[in-house]
Amino acid sequence: MIGGGKKESFDPARTGLALINVAMCCAVFDCLLSVTSSGRPKPMLAMSWSADAAAQTWTFQLRPRVRWHDGTAFTADDVIYSLRWMATPGNALNPCVANVDLEHVRKTGPYTVVVPLKQANPMFPYRLSSAWIIKSNTTDFTKPIGTGPFIFGSLAPGEQSTSRRNPDYWDTGKPYVDTLTFYSLADDTARLDALLAGEIDVIAQVPAAQARTQLYGDVRLIRSPGAAAQCFYMAVDHPPFDDARVRQALRLLVDRRQLVDVALLGYGSVANDLFGKGLPYYDDSLPQQVRNVRKAKDLLTEAGYGSGLTLDLQTSTIAPGMVEAATLFQQQARDANVTINVTQVDPASYYDPTRDYLKMPFAQSFWQGHYTLTDFYTEAIVTGAYYDETRWASKHTDALVRAAITATDPDAEKAAWALVQTEQYETGGYIWWGNVDNLDAASNKVGGLIPNPYLNLGLPTGLTDVFLVS
Repeated sequence: MIGGGKKESFDPARTGLALINVAMCCAVFDCLLSVTSSGRPKPMLAMSWSADAAAQTWTFQLRPRVRWHDGTAFTADDVIYSLRWMATPGNALNPCVANVDLEHVRKTGPYTVVVPLKQANPMFPYRLSSAWIIKSNTTDFTKPIGTGPFIFGSLAPGEQSTSRRNPDYWDTGKPYVDTLTFYSLADDTARLDALLAGEIDVIAQVPAAQARTQLYGDVRLIRSPGAAAQCFYMAVDHPPFDDARVRQALRLLVDRRQLVDVALLGYGSVANDLFGKGLPYYDDSLPQQVRNVRKAKDLLTEAGYGSGLTLDLQTSTIAPGMVEAATLFQQQARDANVTINVTQVDPASYYDPTRDYLKMPFAQSFWQGHYTLTDFYTEAIVTGAYYDETRWASKHTDALVRAAITATDPDAEKAAWALVQTEQYETGGYIWWGNVDNLDAASNKVGGLIPNPYLNLGLPTGLTDVFLVS
């Protein structure tokens, strides 16, 4: 997998946007539920869940007879501890519980947890599909103990991690393989060479060029069109992006079709400056954004940049096609006398908030693994959002999002989400140019990898389904 350097960790609080960390946590820990490739919730540590009529208080019935890797019993106390732990400052899982009234979370039995919300949310269980449950009182993850399909073995950050099969996993018979090793390899060629040589069995995030021309022999491509998307983002509190006319002009300079065809080599589809294509209540009625250089020039002139504009754009190899997209956008912008200086950032620091992430006013991002619009807008747009890339802070927007989340009538919910999306479509800080196919590759010896529109490798539950044949 593409490495995260020294920031690689089995600590669920530190997963961030690094897929290798997500994969490692999926191996060792479980969530209360997961989401299938068809978008339906699937029981895991929670066998069932239900809400009151207002969708503001949720009750989760937990799976009995589940054991932690150290042999102790999993109970409601572990869930309550986990939910409150997620709310601690700096925890990457904070968005999962931002709407939970944590003070009043309670158990009504050893396997029943009642979770009241601050605001009603009919889609709340989806928020917990990426919230790993940890053992009560856990503070150290150097040797993590989970309930997941694999038991932690070792970790050398930036190099590799190993885990072994959990023989007492609650999903009887799974996982199918005895050992799971993640190799941290930032170089795309090195990853492909290792697969072709039989040194590894699977690679995630295959670059489009390799997918098209370099896969051969006893390997196959695993392709899944889906909700993953790439974008350019602008910090709206930083000049010149604090002027909506500049943001609109840059949108008009993007040739989205060319970006998909060149940067992704066609392994994707044109986006429309909104995240969430394919998710419930995504607004596909808005006109498709198209390139219009003349209108872009007029907007830049109105904003005081008629004689030209110079911008610094940060990019990285953290996701396939990202650098290629930056270079192509640089060329497209020249037609309006906009000069874009492209700088590559170390992938190990690109999504690290202690180093580069959230400190770059004009950069790129890659989002995946979201199942509802609520997930994205609460994590990226509302005031205080954990991944506030565009630094969008608006009480008006917060009210719009709140109305959309709390709506219980489907027609009202659709109308509310339309208002949220229209605002971002017209004046937001994102330029969503393409939805990206998830591309992975595997040896033909490997079975059980089911294409997933949300994450590479069929995560989060796909690790249990992988098997090897001799």
